[in-house]
Amino acid sequence: MTHPTHRPVLLLFSLLLGPASIAHAQLDEQVVRAYLWPQNDVEFERAADALRAGPWTTAATRADMHDLEEIMRSGPPVAPDPISTLGDALNGMVVSTFGGRTVPVWVRLPSDYTPARQWPLMFAMHGGPPGSVEGATRSAMRMIDVWSDAAETAGWIVASPAMVDVVSRDGRTQDRLPYEIFQPEEAREVLNAVRARFNVNPDRVVSTGISLGSNFSIAYAAAYPDWFSAIVPVSTEGDSREHLLRSLSPVPVYVLEGSQDRNIRGVSGPRALNDILTALGNDLVYREFGDRAHEGFSEHYPDVLRWLDSRPRALDPTHVLRVPHAGITGVSRRVHWVESRDRQGLVRARVTSPTEIRVTARWTGSVRLHLNDRLVDLDRPITVHVNGQQVFAGALERSMLTALEGARSLGDERRVYPVALNLDVPRTLASIRAATALSTELEPTHPEGALSFWEMYAVRALEERFDRVGFSGEVISLPTGVQPTAPEQVAVRITDVDAGSAAAETGLRSGDVMLSFGGEPFFRGRGGVTRLHHWLLRELRTNAREYELAVWREGRSVMLRGDFELGPYRPPPP
Repeated sequence: MTHPTHRPVLLLFSLLLGPASIAHAQLDEQVVRAYLWPQNDVEFERAADALRAGPWTTAATRADMHDLEEIMRSGPPVAPDPISTLGDALNGMVVSTFGGRTVPVWVRLPSDYTPARQWPLMFAMHGGPPGSVEGATRSAMRMIDVWSDAAETAGWIVASPAMVDVVSRDGRTQDRLPYEIFQPEEAREVLNAVRARFNVNPDRVVSTGISLGSNFSIAYAAAYPDWFSAIVPVSTEGDSREHLLRSLSPVPVYVLEGSQDRNIRGVSGPRALNDILTALGNDLVYREFGDRAHEGFSEHYPDVLRWLDSRPRALDPTHVLRVPHAGITGVSRRVHWVESRDRQGLVRARVTSPTEIRVTARWTGSVRLHLNDRLVDLDRPITVHVNGQQVFAGALERSMLTALEGARSLGDERRVYPVALNLDVPRTLASIRAATALSTELEPTHPEGALSFWEMYAVRALEERFDRVGFSGEVISLPTGVQPTAPEQVAVRITDVDAGSAAAETGLRSGDVMLSFGGEPFFRGRGGVTRLHHWLLRELRTNAREYELAVWREGRSVMLRGDFELGPYRPPPP
């Protein structure tokens, strides 16, 4: 695709400065592209300064936004590397991810590939955990091979990361398989790197995998349902957790499974996934072959790609449900156009008319709605209800700067929202009743089976590396003088602090009353310190991360800070 270096777009806006006047300005495409896809920090800062200095914060029209989106739709500049774009060639690259880890990636292009147009991408992850770095590399290349024929015929790019940091560590037993999962932020950086080198259609990115890779596909889509146009789990362990699978909507799912699969805990896992997604009304194809086992089913890939042709990514669904779940990859705070302030937030948002949105929210203090003209009519006043109570009524102004800031933070130029509306969740009894009714409605009805092998071993490995948060405590009501930031908020009175722990290093004391950890409050009935350990265990990485601990001490608020991280693997004593 050719990217003009400079194409001014005329934008009309009105400024009320004394007498009403009409001003004209030009938004430079070069500035937009430098802001979204800068070559270096200096280029970004110059573009950001230019945007902030211009009249882009308010008063954009529908036509203005259309012109801006046309600039953004062209996507990031594709690296001019003629050697890497020879059709039907296996291309290799190494991607550096956050935290200093590197991921070798293999990419196969269709023989008629040209950077002049956008192509669908199959993101194919291998099984495992592999026993060695060499094994991970061979497995990634096999994923390329099994998809290459079908992808060549259908015109798809195939990219497969060699998940070298997923390699199992020493000390494997029947009860212990220490390994680290391929984190979603690593997968995202690989996808970004592939897009920077090849012209990929961001609305036609599909995640697939065999065995462990298929389970990662399910986990990513349940955590970030706005990333992929579909997922294709092959020889998967499936999942029987209804809350996790609710988060998959509206991602289409195509499953290939063998009844004789002995490499998973049991075929009941993928069957449960089929039963739950079918009951929830998901767009699903489930194919189970009675005479097949743990394998690739490559002869069916042409059918899969034909099915995927009519399923681009669902942008801006009018019904969004964010459900916190127990999966090893926690759901993103932002799902589509709905964002929960708190990690535990249960949020349902529905566009009920071009001028009305209804939200139900529990276990969060506020929600943010990212809006555009595909969701509501921003030329008319908008009304928003949260938990049955009207919390906003009025006009909303489009801002091109808001749209650009959002697209940059997401790394996704197709998700364009010129309005960000912050809404507090009412703390009235009626509001709490409405929120409680939603959580009751979503209580699972399908029996939950045993945790799949891949996740069981991965969680045990995390628990070796971070077995406690470093303190104990009991749930209490908020102290007198503390203003709640959310409905149903409680506190934790610290009863013991582990000597030498990261928590002790912050200055935390026995007798302190903890109000929040990492900005996350505690909620009635949500497990206190146990729940904190659950989400922190999944959020931590090998590199230390600073967290703020808000405590109430001797009648006043005190903010403590400390670094928390995953420690070394600690095999249990013999």
